[in-house]
Amino acid sequence: MTLLFHNTTFDKIDVWKKTIKKYFKNENIISIKDYKKFNAVKYAIVWNLPDEVLPKLKNLKVIFSMGAGVDHILKLNNYNKKIPIIRIKDTLMGERIANYSLAQLLNYQLNFKIFQNSQNKRYWSGERTPIDNKNLTVGILGLGFLGNHIARLLCKLDYNVIAYKKSPTKVKNIKIYTGKNILRFIKNSDVIISILPSTPQTNNMINKKFLTTMKKNSCLINIGRGNTIEEKDLLNHLKKNKNFFAYLDVFKNEPLKSSSQFWKLPNVTITPHVAGVTAIEPSVRYMYSIYKKLKINKKVKSDVNLSNGY
Repeated sequence: MTLLFHNTTFDKIDVWKKTIKKYFKNENIISIKDYKKFNAVKYAIVWNLPDEVLPKLKNLKVIFSMGAGVDHILKLNNYNKKIPIIRIKDTLMGERIANYSLAQLLNYQLNFKIFQNSQNKRYWSGERTPIDNKNLTVGILGLGFLGNHIARLLCKLDYNVIAYKKSPTKVKNIKIYTGKNILRFIKNSDVIISILPSTPQTNNMINKKFLTTMKKNSCLINIGRGNTIEEKDLLNHLKKNKNFFAYLDVFKNEPLKSSSQFWKLPNVTITPHVAGVTAIEPSVRYMYSIYKKLKINKKVKSDVNLSNGY
């Protein structure tokens, strides 16, 4: 049997290939250059697969996404909705994204961005009293697999954690807001960590109304998807509110152009989509565990609810 591997954007592609071959040792691993073997492909491990390739994979049984996101597959016009998609659910990725969130939260909480701006100007800004953990309410926008990792870490550190989720649920020590209660969620948050997926419903969800509802001297951390933010509204909000901070790991178009105004703003911190870098070994091991179940049961349940878009 044959497995298609495609990714041109991730780091350490050679390590990915070596690890896939280590686990899927009985499979013939090919790339999209091996188009003559497409009919034999039953499994695909991909990120940003070209749309024109999908119709040629006539015997494809399952698509493994190389990250937690699946919008790179769902946006393809030729995606056959009957083919299940398996996303990465790895505790190490959860730990990484929780650590990133904590780092940016502390950056805001301890005034590090202000001190960095002062250093750039060679200016001694003087003492600033930080906000204690117990006095800071952190709102998590999107409480899925990764959002829960963030919530658990922050709860252990005595932050007040609240969350907004599309569907009602219960999580110990966390107040959950759903539906029309989103404005209450926003108003009650000192910091909002957005880990929203990319769906038609979340597109530009963080807009002028959302931002002006947030506390004036608060902070937005976006580690979800870039299209969830109306970037013009965020730029205007940041320019008007010098004590409002944004920590942005994702953007509508990546890599972020050098001409973007975000680079110039003193109340913005930019990272290049690294909050939840996929851990190679455990991720491939997870894919292989699903693969083995598929070999035995002849079918596998998709991780994606197509009606929800994630």
